[in-house]
Amino acid sequence: MRTQGGDLGTGLRKASASPPSVLEDAAAPATLVVGLGNPLRGDDGVGPRVAQALAEAALPPEVEVLDGGTRGLEVVNMLEGRRRAIFVDAADLGRAPGEFARFTLDQVRLLGDDGHLSVHAAGLRDALLLAEALDMLPLEVIIYGVQPARLEWDDALSPEVEATLPQLVAAVLEEAVGS
Repeated sequence: MRTQGGDLGTGLRKASASPPSVLEDAAAPATLVVGLGNPLRGDDGVGPRVAQALAEAALPPEVEVLDGGTRGLEVVNMLEGRRRAIFVDAADLGRAPGEFARFTLDQVRLLGDDGHLSVHAAGLRDALLLAEALDMLPLEVIIYGVQPARLEWDDALSPEVEATLPQLVAAVLEEAVGS
């Protein structure tokens, strides 16, 4: 029995003699939201918490949300075929714990070689530089950095970061679906 879409009932699609069109092959939604961080390291888990909250929201099909964990340079592979990427990560911004800031890619470039956007060894900045070198960088990159209060082994966010979570989720949601 044949099912719709060329599926032969095995979960595999029948091979086509002609190459897929651009529309058929466009599996990656245009906007990718990635929450970065380790949920077992206190406020470093803010990115995954935002990703979790957004995954539970009603998002349009052109927006995909991923928990990027602590993948470091592996983030580059997630960017392929995207028009826009939005990242959320704990970052030492020199601000009060729980405060967050929005950065564009041009603002990140201004930080120079010593600028950090992440509390990770191979951070987001390194991944973005590699994506640029490999010509895999989306046209638009937005980064939300959140000032952590603590990064010790703990599966809970600090009260300061927990308190800012609704406002942060709302800002990222507006960014993801607003444009």
